[in-house]
Amino acid sequence: MTKKPVGNAGKVYKKYTEEFRRDAVRMIETEGLTTAEVGRRLGVNANLLRKWRQTYGKKSETQAAQSDLEAEVRRLRDENRRLLMEREILKKAAAFFANEKN
Repeated sequence: MTKKPVGNAGKVYKKYTEEFRRDAVRMIETEGLTTAEVGRRLGVNANLLRKWRQTYGKKSETQAAQSDLEAEVRRLRDENRRLLMEREILKKAAAFFANEKN
């Protein structure tokens, strides 16, 4: 953790390492502590810990299931688009060969 001046206001913000962030999130998730408790222990704002948890935390089962469903919907839409194109091609081919016989 280092303090570096960031921005034009001359304020000094703490810059936390990724390892520190991951360890803080791990404390919340594995030890069952609240973000406020971990924040007090580490001297980090609880809102910042919530943001880190969104970035570095493990996904809940519902979030994982939701992302799986979204991927399946995307795959099915792509397949549907391809099948619609194939059907249009086959319709045109059938019409062409039907007219050719006459």
